[in-house]
Amino acid sequence: MNLPMKLYYSPGACSLSPHIALREADLPFELVKAPTKTHRLDDGTDYYTINPLGYVPLLELDDGQRLREGPAIVQYIADQVPDRRLAPAWGTMARYRLIEWLTFIGTELHKGFTPLFYPDMPDVAKAMARDKLA
Repeated sequence: MNLPMKLYYSPGACSLSPHIALREADLPFELVKAPTKTHRLDDGTDYYTINPLGYVPLLELDDGQRLREGPAIVQYIADQVPDRRLAPAWGTMARYRLIEWLTFIGTELHKGFTPLFYPDMPDVAKAMARDKLA
């Protein structure tokens, strides 16, 4: 019997969209907290032994293979349940538009949020950044 997939995540990090996609897909999975500051799992495992890059999200499939990068993960999840229509079909212009937007979010939009996670960033500057992004 295959084990369920594992989604390695860190609160406040980029693992939220795969988490939502897994819930929408109604696929069995286990959440594994992988703090990006300590890189230690709750059981003491060094997260770098699971993901040498040390970041999240990472989806470990039921056969042990691992996928990194949110856009790849959410598309993989969507493709496991095509009847739920979480993503357009491969080969369609709508699918390429999805890839286009996922890439834009990950490479352009996302970097504007990074300063909000700096622990030494003053609250006033965080508020200004939030206002700019709103």
